[in-house]
Parts: sequence; C-alpha cells; structure tokens
Amino acid sequence: MNRILADPALEAQPNFEFPAYAAWLNAIIAGGPTREAALEQMAESWRLECQERIILWQQQSEEDLRVQREQEDQERTAKEAEAAEEQREAEKKKPKINDFDTEAIVADVLIPCPSQYALQKIKSMEYVELWYFSPEGCREALDSCRSTAEDSFGLAKVDGYVAFKPMASFKALQKALQDHDLSWRQFDMAKTSFLIHIDKCGWPDKHQQALALFFTLITNHEHRMRTRGEKTLLRYAGFVRREWHDRLAQNQGFNIGIFNSALYNTLSDDVWEAECDESIKLVYTSAKSSFRD
Repeated sequence: MNRILADPALEAQPNFEFPAYAAWLNAIIAGGPTREAALEQMAESWRLECQERIILWQQQSEEDLRVQREQEDQERTAKEAEAAEEQREAEKKKPKINDFDTEAIVADVLIPCPSQYALQKIKSMEYVELWYFSPEGCREALDSCRSTAEDSFGLAKVDGYVAFKPMASFKALQKALQDHDLSWRQFDMAKTSFLIHIDKCGWPDKHQQALALFFTLITNHEHRMRTRGEKTLLRYAGFVRREWHDRLAQNQGFNIGIFNSALYNTLSDDVWEAECDESIKLVYTSAKSSFRD
C-alpha cells in the first residue's frame, strides 16, 4: 500500500462544477439524474473515498507511532546496555576494599609483618628462611621499607605471562640468617609467625598440619636440655625443612612431621666434631701465641 502523504481530514471538498469535473458530471447526467442530483452523487462519492483515506491515514499514523516507539525503546535499551557496560568497566578499575564485621574488634595480639619478599615466597608456597618471621626480621623489613620505594616495580613471569611486581617482592634482605644460625628464642617465635602466615595464604591443611607437628617435635624434643641439644635441633630443623621444599618441587615429597632420629644423631655427631675441631684450633692458637711471647 502506498503511503498517504497528508491528512485527508484536512482536505476541502472540490467544486465539482469546475470544468475539470465536466466529463464525470456529464457521464452521470447521461444516466438520467438531474444536474443537482449528479453533483450531490459526486460529492457523496468523494466523502466516502475521503473517509476511507482518513481511516487508512489513522492506521498509517498508528503504525508509524508504533515503529517510532520500538526504535526509541531499542535505542534506549542500547544506551542503557552501553552505560551498564561502562559502569562495569569503571567498577573493575575502581580500587577494591573488602567488607568488615561491625561487631568485631582488633585482635589482642598483633603478629609482626615480615618483608614483601618473604610474603611473596609464602604466597608462592616456596622455601623461605624463618628469620624473616622473627621479631628481628620483621623490624629489619620495616626499616628496609622506610629506605626503599615500595611503589617501585620490576618485571616478573607469572603463570606464563610477564607482569609488573613490587621490587620489594624480589629482594632478599642481606641480614637474613639461615635457620640453623638462629637463636632458640628467634626460632621459637619465628615458627609461630610462620605457621600463622601460611594459614593466611591458604596452604593445604595437610601441609600445615605436617609443619605444625614438625615444629612441635623440634621444640619439645627431650634433647633440648643437653649441651648441644638446641644447636643440633636447629640444624635438623633447617636442613630438613629446606630438603622438604626441594623434594616437593621434584614431586618426591615426604612427611616432614615424622622425626628421623638417625639423621638427628648424624647431625649431632657433626656438631660435636665441629666443636672439637674448634676447641683444637683455639688451643693451638693460644699455645702458638704463648710460644711467641
């Protein structure tokens, strides 16, 4: 159907007495009606045809309005979707902060925070010296943070991709001690902080329980009261925990929670021999000095 370009209701009735309508008028008169009757018939025909076009015009207008509304709805929906997508992207870029319990208060005891280097090792479930979790290690980490820009970044490979990571997470502290060089007090305090941090980082329960038992067997071992007991136990703890991580990396893990008495006895002999050698060196040095005098 062809579109109607103007509202038919606004059209004025033609004057059928004009020459333009003479052929139509004469054709009607030839059928018998008078001139006046013919003019009335022509007017009635025009009114009926005009009424039909008015109805078509109304239908056309309603359809145009429906199409316009659909287009407006589609455009509005598209704009809303675009705005929602922009909002989602903005939310992704917005800094996140977790919720908190309005009834909870801070803990009675605050655990000192180790260096970013140590925390990164823990998050990666890799070996790291216990010294980093001792009070001395945490103080050193705090002092290092004050002298090093924490917002400095370097490149690192993460899950097969190259990413920027804080430089502090790469840098081991120069003052870090091996486990066997710790004092018994440092070891005892550091292992407690270490166990808390591996729990926070989501280490598997099986590994946490094995390590907890490992440290319990060390700190409660009956040889602690012997002359070289603590020194030997520290060597056992340091060597065994590093070996455990090395074996895990090779998929040859063992149960660190089982105490190996044979290995402990071997290490105890090594400590005794080392002390004997040191005593001999001291005696030799003292005798040599006295001879010179």
